[in-house]
Amino acid sequence: MKILGASAFVAPANLAPAVGRSQPVPSPSVSEGGFGDVLSQMMKNVDESLRSAERLSVGALTGEVPLQKVVETVVAAEQTVQLTTAVRDKIVAAYVELTRMPI
Repeated sequence: MKILGASAFVAPANLAPAVGRSQPVPSPSVSEGGFGDVLSQMMKNVDESLRSAERLSVGALTGEVPLQKVVETVVAAEQTVQLTTAVRDKIVAAYVELTRMPI
Protein backbone atom coordinates (compact mmCIF):
# COMPACT_ATOMS: atom_id res chain seq x y z
CA MET A 1 0.00 0.00 0.00
CA LYS A 2 1.45 3.33 -1.02
CA ILE A 3 0.86 6.48 0.95
CA LEU A 4 0.45 9.34 -1.46
CA GLY A 5 1.64 12.72 -0.30
CA ALA A 6 3.47 11.39 2.74
CA SER A 7 6.38 13.72 2.09
CA ALA A 8 4.03 16.61 2.94
CA PHE A 9 4.06 15.35 6.53
CA VAL A 10 7.71 16.22 6.88
CA ALA A 11 7.81 19.44 4.86
CA PRO A 12 7.15 22.04 7.64
CA ALA A 13 10.52 21.45 9.29
CA ASN A 14 12.21 22.50 6.06
CA LEU A 15 10.49 25.88 6.33
CA ALA A 16 12.36 26.67 9.55
CA PRO A 17 16.05 26.02 8.98
CA ALA A 18 18.23 25.90 12.06
CA VAL A 19 20.80 28.60 12.70
CA GLY A 20 24.17 27.46 11.43
CA ARG A 21 22.87 24.45 9.50
CA SER A 22 24.62 24.24 6.15
CA GLN A 23 22.14 22.00 4.29
CA PRO A 24 18.35 21.55 4.49
CA VAL A 25 16.96 18.28 5.80
CA PRO A 26 15.97 16.14 2.80
CA SER A 27 12.38 14.90 2.70
CA PRO A 28 12.12 11.13 2.39
CA SER A 29 10.28 9.74 -0.59
CA VAL A 30 7.50 7.24 -0.08
CA SER A 31 9.40 4.49 -1.90
CA GLU A 32 12.34 4.64 0.55
CA GLY A 33 10.57 2.92 3.40
CA GLY A 34 7.36 1.92 5.02
CA PHE A 35 4.81 3.79 7.03
CA GLY A 36 6.89 3.44 10.20
CA ASP A 37 9.84 5.07 8.48
CA VAL A 38 7.68 7.99 7.38
CA LEU A 39 6.41 8.43 10.94
CA SER A 40 9.93 8.20 12.33
CA GLN A 41 11.18 10.86 9.93
CA MET A 42 8.17 13.01 10.75
CA MET A 43 8.98 12.87 14.46
CA LYS A 44 12.62 13.75 13.79
CA ASN A 45 11.50 16.77 11.79
CA VAL A 46 9.11 17.86 14.53
CA ASP A 47 11.95 17.67 17.04
CA GLU A 48 14.29 19.65 14.77
CA SER A 49 11.61 22.26 14.11
CA LEU A 50 11.01 22.78 17.83
CA ARG A 51 14.73 22.95 18.57
CA SER A 52 15.23 25.47 15.78
CA ALA A 53 12.41 27.66 17.12
CA GLU A 54 13.95 27.51 20.59
CA ARG A 55 17.43 28.41 19.31
CA LEU A 56 16.10 31.35 17.34
CA SER A 57 14.05 32.54 20.31
CA VAL A 58 17.18 32.60 22.44
CA GLY A 59 19.00 34.37 19.61
CA ALA A 60 16.30 37.03 19.54
CA LEU A 61 16.72 37.63 23.26
CA THR A 62 20.42 38.27 22.74
CA GLY A 63 19.75 40.46 19.69
CA GLU A 64 21.45 38.14 17.18
CA VAL A 65 18.29 37.12 15.28
CA PRO A 66 15.59 39.43 13.88
CA LEU A 67 12.19 39.10 15.50
CA GLN A 68 10.45 38.40 12.18
CA LYS A 69 12.58 35.29 11.64
CA VAL A 70 11.74 34.09 15.16
CA VAL A 71 8.02 34.55 14.57
CA GLU A 72 8.18 32.70 11.24
CA THR A 73 10.07 29.82 12.81
CA VAL A 74 7.76 29.55 15.82
CA VAL A 75 4.68 29.59 13.57
CA ALA A 76 6.21 26.85 11.38
CA ALA A 77 6.99 24.81 14.51
CA GLU A 78 3.42 25.28 15.74
CA GLN A 79 2.03 24.09 12.41
CA THR A 80 4.32 21.07 12.51
CA VAL A 81 3.08 20.13 15.98
CA GLN A 82 -0.56 20.60 14.91
CA LEU A 83 -0.01 18.40 11.86
CA THR A 84 1.67 15.73 13.96
CA THR A 85 -1.20 15.80 16.45
CA ALA A 86 -3.74 15.44 13.64
CA VAL A 87 -1.87 12.48 12.16
CA ARG A 88 -1.60 10.86 15.59
CA ASP A 89 -5.34 11.27 16.13
CA LYS A 90 -6.08 9.67 12.76
CA ILE A 91 -3.76 6.74 13.54
CA VAL A 92 -5.43 6.19 16.92
CA ALA A 93 -8.89 6.37 15.32
CA ALA A 94 -7.84 3.83 12.67
CA TYR A 95 -6.48 1.51 15.36
CA VAL A 96 -9.72 1.75 17.34
CA GLU A 97 -11.71 0.92 14.17
CA LEU A 98 -9.49 -2.09 13.50
CA THR A 99 -9.96 -3.40 17.03
CA ARG A 100 -13.74 -3.15 16.63
CA MET A 101 -13.77 -5.30 13.50
CA PRO A 102 -15.21 -8.78 14.00
CA ILE A 103 -12.87 -11.63 13.13
